[in-house]
Amino acid sequence: MSEMVIKKILEVSKLIYDKGLVNPYEGNVSILDGEQVYITPAGVCKGYLTEDMIVVTDLNGNVLEGMYKPSSEIKLHLAIYRLRNDVRAVVHAHPPYSTAYAIANKPIETKAYTEMIMFFDKIPLVKYGQPSTDEISAGIEEFIDKYDMILLANHGIVTFGTDLYSAFFKLEAAESMAKTLLLTKLLGGEKELPEAELERLSRIGRTGDN
Repeated sequence: MSEMVIKKILEVSKLIYDKGLVNPYEGNVSILDGEQVYITPAGVCKGYLTEDMIVVTDLNGNVLEGMYKPSSEIKLHLAIYRLRNDVRAVVHAHPPYSTAYAIANKPIETKAYTEMIMFFDKIPLVKYGQPSTDEISAGIEEFIDKYDMILLANHGIVTFGTDLYSAFFKLEAAESMAKTLLLTKLLGGEKELPEAELERLSRIGRTGDN
């Protein structure tokens, strides 16, 4: 096992727990290292993991190292690694505000929040797939080429990136944006920007001139 990879998983797992992005029974984190997947174990609070609890599997989910059972959502992680060859880390969690959108079956999108429009466009929603089965990744193919954050209907959110902190930062950003948009509804709803400005902001985001 790679001690450096395990250390990163422990760090981010504790962060998502300490920041309230998962409760003690939820969430999973993985890193793809070569042909091996390092993933958090099933049924252990993410804030209290130790090095010996991390499980190593191959790209088919077969356990190579570790005394624990891998996360029940390993099929979701493996599907993302198969679909995006640039992805090296995946975080799946149930942060309250983002998950509220998922449970309501609504994507996170806006015509008023400038930074979200520029940096992320929206966070799409995929249809419901039963947790812990191959169905959990159903529909991801439609969005995975364009988006690094995807809501899972009636379930939660999954984020991914070229490294674990990239995936974690996207999770944190998604939750912040979801919270802001829900608070906006309490104040009477969005004041939408003109279409010309929305296109300009999207163009800035696409070109990276921000």
